[in-house]
Amino acid sequence: MKHKAFRWIPAVLLAALLAGCGARAAASARPAGSRELKSTPPDSMHATAAITEQYTLEKVVQAENGGKVRLNIHLPRLECDSADAARINAEIARYYEYDVQEYVDCPAAADPESWDICIEMNWNASWYGDCVSLVVSSCYGGTDAPFYQGWCFDFESGSQLTATQLLQRMGADPAALEEALYRDVKRRDELDRQAACERGLLPPGEVKAGNTAWWASLDELPFSLDGKGNISFVIRRFSAAGEQYVNDAPTIPLDAQPLPQDWEQQVLTEWMAVTAVTQGESYAPADRNESFTLRLEKAEITGTVTVSFTRETYVSPQIQSAAETRTGELNAGAVTGWDGKKSQGWNLTSLSEDSRSCWTISMMEDGSLRMQSTGPKKGSEVWYVFQRTEAWDDIGYTAIPRRLWGTYRAGDESAKGIRWMTFLPDGSCCMSVEWVGWNGILTGTAEGTQGRTEDGTELHFTLTDTDGRPCEFWAILLNDDGSPSGCSLKYRAGEQLFDRDTRPAYWKNDSPELTLEP
Repeated sequence: MKHKAFRWIPAVLLAALLAGCGARAAASARPAGSRELKSTPPDSMHATAAITEQYTLEKVVQAENGGKVRLNIHLPRLECDSADAARINAEIARYYEYDVQEYVDCPAAADPESWDICIEMNWNASWYGDCVSLVVSSCYGGTDAPFYQGWCFDFESGSQLTATQLLQRMGADPAALEEALYRDVKRRDELDRQAACERGLLPPGEVKAGNTAWWASLDELPFSLDGKGNISFVIRRFSAAGEQYVNDAPTIPLDAQPLPQDWEQQVLTEWMAVTAVTQGESYAPADRNESFTLRLEKAEITGTVTVSFTRETYVSPQIQSAAETRTGELNAGAVTGWDGKKSQGWNLTSLSEDSRSCWTISMMEDGSLRMQSTGPKKGSEVWYVFQRTEAWDDIGYTAIPRRLWGTYRAGDESAKGIRWMTFLPDGSCCMSVEWVGWNGILTGTAEGTQGRTEDGTELHFTLTDTDGRPCEFWAILLNDDGSPSGCSLKYRAGEQLFDRDTRPAYWKNDSPELTLEP
């Protein structure tokens, strides 16, 4: 395994640093048992025997230069007779020899409750069978983040492992983990640089110009396991906004899978909900004259997507519309739906501005999207199932194409004829007609039949007036994008036949957008 160089700070530099390090509790846990795709449960008795501490020191001393130094030192030792274990123990001991040894014989400070500088060294062990990922952290005061170094070791063979070797033993895909890790850290770095640009710390246009060589391979990175099927790598990078080094520790599912190469082509488009599930009840939104539209678009920051969710309720002749746009973060990991089915190995999470509402979007193997919407109120969880929406590919879900839903008013308010017409998702329609000699409301339903003409697609309807008298014929002529381009209507009022085949200019009755409530 490739390791980072040790951090060495002489006493004169330490004395110049500002005070204040919090203590980090040492932890070790070694399990016995199965090798499934997660860290196994701890067996503390064996862990205590397998890893002890070669250096333990907690005190505040008076340094020779007059400053007070707080020492909180806990450095581990692998209890194994192999050459690899001896070499790792020697590497860990250098932390003590380089940065702590000179303070050991210093007298204790008169007031141990205050100090000028803190040197802190601690460790953590994550186990998988007889293998351990051992991470040592070291902090030397100031405001910079601690340093981390890691080793992987197999007690059964007495051999050191690379991170890649241990991950492969666990059944994980190192390439998929690295892909998810890079995307996460790149997103954090670009958001950080974006904030720096906004504050004038970087020139405009420098969001994506940061360093991307944070590591050459996973074998350089220390990692820990949470026992729940997740892994966290520690990445040290410079924060342009904070003007100091920080540690990122993204949490990634061990069963992460690489994104499909055509992920953007599959996902970044407009989607329409064909099913909604709330409190165990499943229904088709079109049956309730509702529509839920999801639009996913590529965003500037790596690993983010612009998510726009629109809800429309159609009440003739009005449309009640509410919309919200959020930023979605692309993460590794499948999502289990309300029905127990698992999605593909990625998800998008989108939080509201107050972080009280969350949308979690994932894709199923059949190509449909699912969105889980949760809010702060009990029982607010709603699941949506989406299909891609093109001009005509949703005709199978409703008798009236989605592009036609809504109310259309005549562009010429003074002309006689159809004043407005409304088409609803459940297949119903109505229109207000004003002719010389007759005016009224006609209502009906789409027949679900279409005819192709030279000018577009003709959609046929069955209409009646308020007295139940049927129209002899009505069809709406649609452009290729689904919008109305004209109509053909035959209606007999008494002995008079109104026969119109017109192409009036219509405009859609769009209501103001409102913010969606969780």
